[in-house]
Amino acid sequence: MPETIDKIISLSGRLTEMTDVDEVLKNLSRLLKKMLKSSWTAIYLLDREQRDFAPARSYGLPYSYQQMFLTMPLASGKIPLLKDIVHNKHHLQIHDAGESELLTPRFRRLLHGLTLLALPMVVRNQVMGVVFIARSREYPHFSTEEIDIIKSVVSQAALVVSHIRLIDESLDMAVEMAKRIDIILTLDGINKAISSSLSHEKIIETSIQSIQRIIQCELVTVLGEEKGRLVVTATHGAGIQIPESLGAGKNLIGNSMAATAFKKGESRYLSFLSKKRRLHPFDSTLAEAGIESLLAIPLVSKNKTKGVLLLGNVQGGRFVRDDAFAIEKIASQMAVALDNARLYEDMRNLFISTVTSLANAIDAKSPWTKGHSERVMRISADLAMEMGFDEEIIERVRLGGLLHDIGKIGIIEALLEKPTKLSEDEFPPMRLHPEKGVAILSPIDQLKDVLPGILFHHERYDGKGYPKGLKGEAIPLEARIITVADSFDAMVSERPYKKGYSVSQALSELRKKSGSQFDPKVVTQFCNYMKKKSPPDYHYPPSDN
Repeated sequence: MPETIDKIISLSGRLTEMTDVDEVLKNLSRLLKKMLKSSWTAIYLLDREQRDFAPARSYGLPYSYQQMFLTMPLASGKIPLLKDIVHNKHHLQIHDAGESELLTPRFRRLLHGLTLLALPMVVRNQVMGVVFIARSREYPHFSTEEIDIIKSVVSQAALVVSHIRLIDESLDMAVEMAKRIDIILTLDGINKAISSSLSHEKIIETSIQSIQRIIQCELVTVLGEEKGRLVVTATHGAGIQIPESLGAGKNLIGNSMAATAFKKGESRYLSFLSKKRRLHPFDSTLAEAGIESLLAIPLVSKNKTKGVLLLGNVQGGRFVRDDAFAIEKIASQMAVALDNARLYEDMRNLFISTVTSLANAIDAKSPWTKGHSERVMRISADLAMEMGFDEEIIERVRLGGLLHDIGKIGIIEALLEKPTKLSEDEFPPMRLHPEKGVAILSPIDQLKDVLPGILFHHERYDGKGYPKGLKGEAIPLEARIITVADSFDAMVSERPYKKGYSVSQALSELRKKSGSQFDPKVVTQFCNYMKKKSPPDYHYPPSDN
């Protein structure tokens, strides 16, 4: 026996070098069977969630027993043997397992003619598993010396398994924590990105990109409410053919899953579309496109459902609890941001309508300038867009173009309606209209960034303009753009004292005065834009008279 014991101790030392629980248990069961002349060994580990012992590894089991041992958990509360081991944390040897009352009848039948040794795997005074060693009764019972060695080996294996589990659990926890931190940081970034924008399109684009960054899915659709109906606002697909029913502007009719989520104001989830017997035609179309998992989350703001966020994945059983949590947070942020954007858009439209009415009132003073301010607004905004400026600059140019002549409200109507060119004496009062316009609009805080474009739209690139005589790029960019748009519209418009130029004539005049009256870069961009937009002999705009 000393030689056998030394061999067991030597082999058991290798367990400490292993890094996989299954590998440790496999070698432990093999070691115990071979060294102790046992018929078989079986190891069960405690499943802390299920609170019973689950099969982990066996060695030497007869084939007819294997399936049963691999699938049958052991409930410590129902098997007296296990209950005793867990309570006392001590080994038990049953000399005739086939007759023992500590085993259930089923186990007694299986263990007939065998001696059974059961040992707890104890770490930090907690039972984490049980080792069963069965040996034919033809051999002697397990001796005290053998049991001590076995306990030592099992204890060592239990410690190794505990350490591996602890490391694995720590890694899993670290990964899960990192994932949660990533989700929190991403949600914070999404919140900032969405909240910082009042553009309906930008909010939806940012949200879709964020969802696809957090959760792998092939379909993201945003549906908005319009007059009580669900309408597709935007759809993004990856690796699938987007159904025609998900095209922007399409109405969603009937009781599809998205419609149900909208009506109920609650999330709806289908893990396997293909297993659902009766699908709404809309959902059926998604299934035909390859979508298997489908999640619909209502977009709720101020206790009112404003739309639905619809996600699809080609794999079944996706969108687990953590995914759903993150998506619902994004959906909540989206709903509030879209609602704010809608309110802002309504206020902006009201503001634009008000100032447009004011601008039209100025233009209406003379039949020859009717519609001038709105045309300059459109031309200026198109030019700023053509030059690649961001939405903020485009908006300043748009409003500046609309309001550039608002100061003419303080000009004598006789000058505005004069059918001939103004004389030198009549020009000074007219030249005051940029400053008068700024004086009129300066109390409106929302227009403070628009005022430079209005004040300086009659400056010249060579410094000979008014009111300040600014030169070159010292003239605000918005003013340089509005100047070209204003001059172009004046050239192509008819006046009592002149006919309107054709587009090509007006562009030629702009080029001629490029570098003197106008910014050369702005002129070049405008000429390129107008060539794409209008034929050279087109008279723009048609006469309003």
